[in-house]
Amino acid sequence: MQVSNYAEKAGSRFRRGQSWKINLFGANSNVSSPELQAFRLDFNANQTLDAHFHIVDQFQVFVEGDGTIGRDSVGPIVVHYADHHTGYGPLVASPYGMTYFTLRSKTDAGLNFLREPHVREKLQPTKRRHRMSRKIILSNEPVLADRTEVVIEDALDAQDDDEGIAVKMVRMGPNMQAPAPDTGESGGEYLLVLNGSIIHDGHALDKYSLLFVRADEAPPVLTAGPGGAEVLVTRYPAESEWMKSI
Repeated sequence: MQVSNYAEKAGSRFRRGQSWKINLFGANSNVSSPELQAFRLDFNANQTLDAHFHIVDQFQVFVEGDGTIGRDSVGPIVVHYADHHTGYGPLVASPYGMTYFTLRSKTDAGLNFLREPHVREKLQPTKRRHRMSRKIILSNEPVLADRTEVVIEDALDAQDDDEGIAVKMVRMGPNMQAPAPDTGESGGEYLLVLNGSIIHDGHALDKYSLLFVRADEAPPVLTAGPGGAEVLVTRYPAESEWMKSI
């Protein structure tokens, strides 16, 4: 299992084009690799990113501001999933900006814009799955602190071709413990702290900290901090032959 403590990364924000970025796992790259890649991206007011695809599976978790992906509205808290080599977009921020986390189990080689000439020559076989979660509501501080039982909620409607794709919310009161959802026959899963904190190896992991659990690893037991915790789980589908090749 790999861990990224957001408090240790927040000060590394840098300007990238019109946006601001914080790398949590990995770094900017134009070469794909099996290493994790995860980052926070803050869109400027009214910023647009044209329709494109990536060569790896990915989740996007929208946490601040609002905007659209294609015809879909996004904002706190909505999760979008797209298969590798599957076009989506454009992404358009509102006048209030738009912030999201991009979560990838492997490092991408960069954007492939659908408007580029000969872009179809870059495509690979893919199931072209798109998924959009239901809106996820976070508890206010006293409600979270008053929680007396662990609740695990599904935020994504199951479909026949999911092959493990899931979005779940784990809600725990102060100091409670619960096993993270099983990775099963999947491509692994990210755990993103969205509210409160969890305790890992004796240290607090606060809001926006990340853990990644590979498919062959036992899911960790989550321990909520003194104010409780709400942790988002994004689980990847079983790896395609293409994803295995990276």
